[in-house]
Amino acid sequence: MRKRQSGLTLASGLLAVFLLHGCGGGGSSNSSNTTNTGTPRAPEPPPTEEPGNPEPPAPAALTRYSVANGCYRLASGDQFIQADPDSQRYGFTGNAADATGFYFKPTALGAYLLLSAYHRDPGERGSKQLLGISDPAGQFLDDSGHFVGELSYLVAGLGDTLNLVLDPVAPLGGLLRELGENLGGLGGKLGDMNVQPTLAMVNNASDLAVWNLRPAGDHQFALASAVTGLLLTRGDNDLTLTSPGLENDSTRFALQATEGCDSYPEAELNARVADDGPAIYLKEVDRFSNVPGLDDDDVFGFVDTHSHVSAYEFIGGRVNYGDPFNKFGVDHALYDCKVNHGPEGLTGLVEQVTSNPGPHETQGWPTYNYWPRHDSLQHHQSYYRWLERAHLAGLKILVNHLVHNEILCQINPQKQNDCDTMAAIELQAERMHQMQDYIDAQSGGPGQGWFRIVTDPAQARQVIADGGMAVILGVEASKALNCGEFLDAPECNREQIVERLDRLYAMDVRSLFPVHKFDNAFGGHLPDLSSGIGIGPVLYGGNLLETGHLVEFEQCPDALQDDGSGLPLTDQLAPFGLIDQLLFQLDYVGDRFPATPQELADLDPRRGTDHLCNTRGLTDLGVFLINELMKRGMLIETDHISRKAASQILAITGAHDYPVINSHGGWGGTEALRDQVAAQGGVSASFASTRDNWVDALIRDGQRPRSSDLKVGPFGGAGYASDVNGIASLAGNPGTPDQEDSLYPFTSVDGRVVFDKQRTGDHQFSLYEGRGVAHYGLYPDQIADMMIHSDRSQQQIDEAVNQLFTSAEAYLRMWERVGAAVR
Repeated sequence: MRKRQSGLTLASGLLAVFLLHGCGGGGSSNSSNTTNTGTPRAPEPPPTEEPGNPEPPAPAALTRYSVANGCYRLASGDQFIQADPDSQRYGFTGNAADATGFYFKPTALGAYLLLSAYHRDPGERGSKQLLGISDPAGQFLDDSGHFVGELSYLVAGLGDTLNLVLDPVAPLGGLLRELGENLGGLGGKLGDMNVQPTLAMVNNASDLAVWNLRPAGDHQFALASAVTGLLLTRGDNDLTLTSPGLENDSTRFALQATEGCDSYPEAELNARVADDGPAIYLKEVDRFSNVPGLDDDDVFGFVDTHSHVSAYEFIGGRVNYGDPFNKFGVDHALYDCKVNHGPEGLTGLVEQVTSNPGPHETQGWPTYNYWPRHDSLQHHQSYYRWLERAHLAGLKILVNHLVHNEILCQINPQKQNDCDTMAAIELQAERMHQMQDYIDAQSGGPGQGWFRIVTDPAQARQVIADGGMAVILGVEASKALNCGEFLDAPECNREQIVERLDRLYAMDVRSLFPVHKFDNAFGGHLPDLSSGIGIGPVLYGGNLLETGHLVEFEQCPDALQDDGSGLPLTDQLAPFGLIDQLLFQLDYVGDRFPATPQELADLDPRRGTDHLCNTRGLTDLGVFLINELMKRGMLIETDHISRKAASQILAITGAHDYPVINSHGGWGGTEALRDQVAAQGGVSASFASTRDNWVDALIRDGQRPRSSDLKVGPFGGAGYASDVNGIASLAGNPGTPDQEDSLYPFTSVDGRVVFDKQRTGDHQFSLYEGRGVAHYGLYPDQIADMMIHSDRSQQQIDEAVNQLFTSAEAYLRMWERVGAAVR
């Protein structure tokens, strides 16, 4: 990351990855792109173009990481690798001008795809020319390009492997011995199968096209096949492979920067960033520079208090389609949902009943004619480049909750992952660390990426100072720590709670929901009393299946009565929707749920009453858990827990001056409970919304009562919850296509970033095409739309924006207060 100075020593990080948002009142002093009323107009572009591939460094500065997304020719002595599209093979030329330039696309730290050409083919992943190993008989790869063949077969079948007979086991070491086979015998078997893998030009990314780059002295590198370990080698007449045990001058290549490479396909940022980068601190933004009470080092930006970037692996791993990253690129991460949802999406049950019932187009890359969209609940909406675009708009803190529901996983017929809660959470934590490494690889090496998992507020502040986005890992699981209960008998003990909590802590988890959706060994849950698609009755059935008993209701105490601004209350069972009917029609459910929807309705304990509160509060184990969380300085989430239990948590933590969190709106219970969370120094955030509703929510949350030491100047700070990929809709937008010109392009609040419509593949995403916030990268657009299209007064709009852009600082102060309470 590059550094810059501004009062304190600051760092503004990575060319492509910073701050801030859409159109704002009063830009920075070096920009006249926004008016002082908060109304954006088409700006003069800042001088720096969209972050892309930087000029490759001089050869002496190259490392195995710094070549990421650069264009290089490969030289061996006085010879250069040259691609021959006619033969689909690679040879050599002595003329540098005729050498092939390779685009080095990282798949992981120090590992690359070498792209010599790319041609987009509408409706397909595109035609690539990659240096790799062919798989003519389809024996070695699955449909996603991952290696599944037997390694010894592949090595034996490489007909152009040089000198392999001289060193038969060095390429694979003990693996060949473990297989108990020899290469000669395997070669005969492969001959019978007519499989002839060879070093060649391959047309799609796969493990067979991944090369590990290794320093080989004197500014040279060796390239080893990620699958076989064999080294790329200059032979007598062509490019070939050899054993790593025979490394010599022919296996060493110099990388020379060149021009003219085709870029590897990727989602675009469609953002132009000024030379001084997006703002990091409030003092750098005109609208905040003269506000009394603001400190010089108060962070400028907002927090998403509740997201599920890792939910592509939850409840079995095949409910949501798409990945936040994929080592083979966006055209693999977001390609075609039929692999999970079947032809025309007909097996995607959630999609069928929550968005557009009936068939839908499954094709993603490059057309995206149907998905993603704000209410398409089974398609991934938080691809890493979309997150990066929001980061450029001021997203400084992202709280990602590892999420799971064991019962829903068990009744889900489409799954590939373990349903055990701890196993599911550990898998998602591993994926988030892999995502961090992947973004590091795109950014020039370990620690260089903008996506940084943090474990304490001081670390978060340093990441933000360096221009990055602080990512906090939390857990939202119905059977937290595998601590369910059945007929009131807990399924864990104190020793197991401590051991599992320590495991989560070691995985960098710092936030936890004690309860979610179902009653468990820690306490009762907050029932879903809403109507709509009727998910409440399904959850009642799930609670019965999980615990052996129905939810038990009682009249809410006066202090816990809802004032009408939280979840809607009803005095009868919410009506069954299509999703319930579908579930009851499935044989694998029919023998566990009551046989019909009516039978389940007959079991509703609230029928004909006004009993609305779960009778269950915290259990003894629940009290023990809260105290263990406080010992570790972990953030305690009070959403989804019964009102009685939430009040008990506030009493326990309040006695220690220990703040807690209501991270996504009405799931925190009543407005009185949310006010108490804020008054005790905690954070209360609402779902991201649109226009007038969002203005109102930001002002309400920012003005909740709280102690003066937690306020940021005159502002309380109000973030938002996206709940992205949590089987929850993102915000829609009432705008129409004729409003596009009133928004695009728009300038960030700090005046340093200019955004245009986001493009992924062939699709330009606009708020006004009927999809709303179709993916995470449109939050900058949504903020800008709120600022120019809300019917609220300019004073209210400015107040809402100020609350939003002080929310990251407010969250950090809350977290710091947690640490102070522990000490």
